[in-house]
Amino acid sequence: MRRGSRGWRTAKPVSRAGEVSLVVHAGRLHHEMVRRGWAAADLARQANLSPATIGAALAGRPISARSLAGIAKALSSVPASPSIDLLILDDGQELG
Repeated sequence: MRRGSRGWRTAKPVSRAGEVSLVVHAGRLHHEMVRRGWAAADLARQANLSPATIGAALAGRPISARSLAGIAKALSSVPASPSIDLLILDDGQELG
């Protein structure tokens, strides 16, 4: 952060060549975590990322493309639990 002309601190965007930040669909990410019985700490451990990075993704804040790739790899390496899938509702499903 830098001090602005009026004395308060302003954020200066950092631009790095070739680095892309993306916003993850937080609801879908949370759904995939539930399907595996994972808390945020579990996903962070499986993806080899910090809990803060997972927290940012779940809060709808941008994360790096590299972090997103780690999350995708972790999710694909551990299949969803069929028992959990039977117990949770997807969007649009009705109780029957």
